[in-house]
Amino acid sequence: MSLFEAAAGHTFNFVFFFVLYRAKSQIEREMLSSLVTHHLKNKKMKTLNLLSKCFAFSFILLLTLGSKTIAQDCKNFYYMSNNTEVEMTMYDKNGAKSGVQTWKISDVKKDGSDFQSTINSTFTNEKGEEITKATGTYKCSGGKLMADIRMSIPQDQAKQAKLGEAELNKAYLEYPSNLSEGMQLPDAFFDMEVNTSGIPSTAHFEMKNRKVVGKEKITSDAGSWDAYKIAYDASMKIKMIGIGIPMVMQTTEWFVPDFGVVKSETFSKKGNKMGSTLLTKLKK
Repeated sequence: MSLFEAAAGHTFNFVFFFVLYRAKSQIEREMLSSLVTHHLKNKKMKTLNLLSKCFAFSFILLLTLGSKTIAQDCKNFYYMSNNTEVEMTMYDKNGAKSGVQTWKISDVKKDGSDFQSTINSTFTNEKGEEITKATGTYKCSGGKLMADIRMSIPQDQAKQAKLGEAELNKAYLEYPSNLSEGMQLPDAFFDMEVNTSGIPSTAHFEMKNRKVVGKEKITSDAGSWDAYKIAYDASMKIKMIGIGIPMVMQTTEWFVPDFGVVKSETFSKKGNKMGSTLLTKLKK
């Protein structure tokens, strides 16, 4: 075997197995395997012809599967599915149900491979009584999800917020499409000014040291998912009449690429569990 033949063979094998790994269905894998078997049986291929065909074949496969992946990344998120209703059940520190947060997705807009949606959230307590409402905007581009962190702010406070354009642009939590264990994710923060009963106050939210710490299977009544486990430090500082009131928490959430967050847990600075959420209903 010549040096060119060896190089061609190694190039073909590397790209084939990479593309095979990226294939998302059994049908795609069987088609790829059949094509490779056909090429390997043809032993009369000349060296240069083999090399050129390997590169051409590999390029076409990568382009085809890559385009398919980009096209599907955003639209598969439940945040980007019009009229979808999502229920996140909330539990207290002892695991007892403390309420339900219902998300209704609407006004989904598509611009090329970019998506944007409006999410209306309603929180009810364990008795089914409505406590708060919130509205947020989610974005997705090339598989990267941008989650609006203002969703945690009650609607009545959000209406009083005095937000500049720069602050609005920084109010998103990023979830890259190519997550892997050990990956460090971008921090996020949000500042808000609120006037409560004539008393001005400010609130500063931070989500720092976000890191992918593992991968686990999460199962609920809504389904079963292989999710990435993301841990980070969350803090909130409310300043009123010159006095700052800090709150520091450790949060872990389970995120499914091309789908969304399916579970979260929050602990105090001392490590005591404060509560958790779990996706328990998904209606499209």
